Amino acid sequence: MKEDIVGCEVGQLGVIDEMEFQELSELLGAFSNRTRLAILAIALKHGEVCTCRLQQSLGLPQPTVTVNLQKMYSAGLLNKRKAWRYTYYSIKKEHESLVRAVFAEKRTAEGITDQGRV
Repeated sequence: MKEDIVGCEVGQLGVIDEMEFQELSELLGAFSNRTRLAILAIALKHGEVCTCRLQQSLGLPQPTVTVNLQKMYSAGLLNKRKAWRYTYYSIKKEHESLVRAVFAEKRTAEGITDQGRV
């Protein structure tokens, strides 16, 4: 069934290849979990963080933390550095402003400003 678009006021739209949005979709998908958001908040505050410290801070088993870190790393959101038997993660510089914006939006939605409650 073809829609009647004769009365539509919007001009002709070009065809969009939704695959152009694949990378962005994966990146934003990395934010779609409370554990990953908590990890990002910790990394934003402390810079580089070790898997073992995240496990301790979040009170979660190591496999759970690792799976979430891997998802964010695979999406291109995090850097990973290995040193001996430890693995350290940090937010990639090119995505730091996006992460800050997500948390700024959260603070705004909660009515919190840098000076306290609104």
